Amino acid sequence: MILLLDLGNTNLYVGVYQNQALICSFRTDSDLNRSSDMYATLLNNFLTKNNLSPSSFEGAILSSVIPSLTDVIASAVENILQVECKTVNRGIKTGLSLRIDNPYELGADLVCDSVGAIKKYGYPCIICDLGTANKLLVIDKNGNYIGGTISPGIRSAGKALTKDAAQLMDISYKAPKNVIGKNSPDALNSGAIYGTVSMIKGLTTMIEQELGYQTKHILTGGNASLVKEFLNDYKFDSSLILDGLFEIFSKNK
Repeated sequence: MILLLDLGNTNLYVGVYQNQALICSFRTDSDLNRSSDMYATLLNNFLTKNNLSPSSFEGAILSSVIPSLTDVIASAVENILQVECKTVNRGIKTGLSLRIDNPYELGADLVCDSVGAIKKYGYPCIICDLGTANKLLVIDKNGNYIGGTISPGIRSAGKALTKDAAQLMDISYKAPKNVIGKNSPDALNSGAIYGTVSMIKGLTTMIEQELGYQTKHILTGGNASLVKEFLNDYKFDSSLILDGLFEIFSKNK
């Protein structure tokens, strides 16, 4: 078995692969105040809940966008499993061809999304990853990662808005019945959910016009479930980043 971990700015997403398939997973907050021992306890509880023995794991791999927590979590994993925890960094083989101005600035999460999408769906494709930020990643017809777009995520944008607007309140995010909100919570949800849907559709059209051809569309990320029912031309894949991590692990045995 292989332990896969994706550390994002909001969530730590953990999964277990056995026989080249994801068998279980969980999410928890990316807490900067947790120690390595605390993360070890969380991971150990996850394994125990799923009746998994630490001695059954042959390896682990971590993708992280929080440098200060990378070693903390890698250490927790290694203490539990007694195996090396690989990290997605400059020295690891990914098989992804990068055609951007500065390949070193590309986040590990975007690399894993791209590797997973190419493996599972082929190319050309647009990967829409909705998390702390909304990212649209573009893989061209030759299988190259050529760039994309980044904008504030649904919850991130909402927090910024309610912080700066005295008369607006925090809300629970869900699609309202109507686009025209007749109260503040519905109006905020309409802007957040339907606004994101419209942005994705519009950017997808603009990207394909710029490419000169149509692409496959994949939707993933922690906030993707909020909009998936309104994006029928996007294939929803909640485990895409873990699939990419597994593929990268396989290239670095």
